[in-house]
Amino acid sequence: MRKIALNILTQTEQKDAYLNLVFEEALKNVNLSSLDVGFVKELVFGVFRNKILLDYIIRKNSSIRLKKIDPKILNILRCGAYQLLFMDKVPNHAAVDESVKLAKKCSSPKTTSYVNGVLRGIIRTCENGVDLKDIKDETEKLSVKYSYPKPLAEFFVKDFGNDAERLMAAGNKTPELCVRVNTLKTTKEEFKEKLDELDITYRDTPYTDCGLYLFGATTEKRKGLEGLFTVQDQSSQLAALSLSPEPDSLVLDLCAAPGGKTTHLAELMKNQGKIIATDIYETRLKSVAALAEKLGISIIETKVQDASIVDPNLVSKADYILADVPCSGLGIIRRKPDIKYKENITDFTELNEIQQKILDAAYHYLKQGGIMVYSTCTVNKGENIEMINNFLKTHPDMALDKIKSPHITGDVVKNEGYLEIFPHIHNSDGFFVCRIKKQENV
Repeated sequence: MRKIALNILTQTEQKDAYLNLVFEEALKNVNLSSLDVGFVKELVFGVFRNKILLDYIIRKNSSIRLKKIDPKILNILRCGAYQLLFMDKVPNHAAVDESVKLAKKCSSPKTTSYVNGVLRGIIRTCENGVDLKDIKDETEKLSVKYSYPKPLAEFFVKDFGNDAERLMAAGNKTPELCVRVNTLKTTKEEFKEKLDELDITYRDTPYTDCGLYLFGATTEKRKGLEGLFTVQDQSSQLAALSLSPEPDSLVLDLCAAPGGKTTHLAELMKNQGKIIATDIYETRLKSVAALAEKLGISIIETKVQDASIVDPNLVSKADYILADVPCSGLGIIRRKPDIKYKENITDFTELNEIQQKILDAAYHYLKQGGIMVYSTCTVNKGENIEMINNFLKTHPDMALDKIKSPHITGDVVKNEGYLEIFPHIHNSDGFFVCRIKKQENV
């Protein structure tokens, strides 16, 4: 298991790849129990969530500068340090011994002795927790404590002030498994009965009536629920619920892959009408079609299309549009911790240009009286409310439209036409969802 984790970490860094994709690919051809998969996932994602802190601790206990350490050995040290500091169920001796065994397979006896020494040093120096007293700058201390590169820590402090630490801490928590019930095939109550039969415990999502948090839902148990649910965070569920398209409508879902929101729209439409799901990559659209088939949905048509370029065949055709645009992803760091380490993560210039172009294209597709929802999975104002305010200034016939879906519960909608979800406030992915209407005769 630890060797698999090491390979995932090394490949992700060497190829500058997406951690979740490397993780999924690595587990395709190995036969692990749900318990073992959980161990590998916690180790891999835990190291990424805490990489800067782990490196700080390793540096304190190492006679060699981090840049001089072989990347694979450094990842062995990170895995060992993470087990020592964060995985209570792993005894210290097992964390050290297994790390030494891995190092022995990868390098010389001298290196294994070094790994053993560093990890035993960490046990001694961190017996009473990690000491960050030597870091005087408060923002740098946050950067190390929660493993956010300093520019990103500075960005959060600037935008969120005293709430920045809570937001960063929430981004380091492991999210619970959240699903959306497929109302085309079952009801929420019937689904709960099946969960009871499978000995899967659950909790209702506080802001959506179609969501549940599941506990103990192993891969084996989930097979008995095939086609009855979709894994989707409640924040993501709010996008389709805010649009709430009527049956027999024409809906455009721009940037649709992998299809979670697309299929949700179809469920809300009772599988009546038509949804044109577009994406720039044909391979990604295959996942939309596969998910639709699995859920018993027949009204989705996939189409390869750059959402930032106007398709003249669709001008003034759409009753509803979902524009779930490419974004910085700063709201889903808890789900994709490698986002933190992207180069120039706080430079939003290129993203803003793409988002603006997609909004402009969507405007041309919308009928008079039509509704559009703009959504992102970021907490950056420049990609969210500021983007919408600028759009409304240049499109006087567009106006915020009150979000009033009966499927949205709780007090999450506090504004007339948009809602903001924050991990540290709502215990959910960070999302922005805005509903806009094209006015008639303006």
